[in-house]
Amino acid sequence: MKLARDAYDSSTSYLDSNYRRQWERNISLFRSKHPSGSKYGTSQYSHRSRLFRPKTRVAVRANEAAIAAAFFSTQDVLSVYPENDSDEAQRASARVLKHLLQYRLTKTIPWFQNLIAAYQEALVFGVVCSHQYWDYAEKKIKREKPIIDEEGTPVMNEDGSEALETTEDVEIIKDEPVIRLIASENLRIDPAADWWNPVNSSPYVIEVIPM
Repeated sequence: MKLARDAYDSSTSYLDSNYRRQWERNISLFRSKHPSGSKYGTSQYSHRSRLFRPKTRVAVRANEAAIAAAFFSTQDVLSVYPENDSDEAQRASARVLKHLLQYRLTKTIPWFQNLIAAYQEALVFGVVCSHQYWDYAEKKIKREKPIIDEEGTPVMNEDGSEALETTEDVEIIKDEPVIRLIASENLRIDPAADWWNPVNSSPYVIEVIPM
């Protein structure tokens, strides 16, 4: 517990001293508000105009429109090509993979929302964090079915009713990939982690889950 507390305290202290002020400023500008510490919040400007021209938000929205047009100008959300186009097996595999990914990115994964949200996060914060995993859940269901003998005839009880046996089947509730975006301020890693591979090189990864 002490190691976890020390890791959280050191990573939070590093985040607060190096990133939080800039992140709060970026969020304020994106929301068309004057950032904390601005001269427009001082008493000298109490009776002056505090209008904010939303240039920052306009720029972000324009970039979002551009990336939406780039990614979703056609019905296909991706293209899959074989490494060796002369190999029939590779061409068939590429077609199958394309249809599978196309289904996942249009049916089970909200790809448009994820892409635009991640791009907005990258523009505002300068970094985007996400967690990719496979969501699988199952439940056990008990069913009763008649007992059949070797000749295919139902076995009867002494009172003439059908003999039943209880079986336990497994029903799959969820079986799909998930892309979950994580707010940058809710993720903690070691300050000494390598910049090119921060998650894998960090001795710990902490996600702060708001309650």
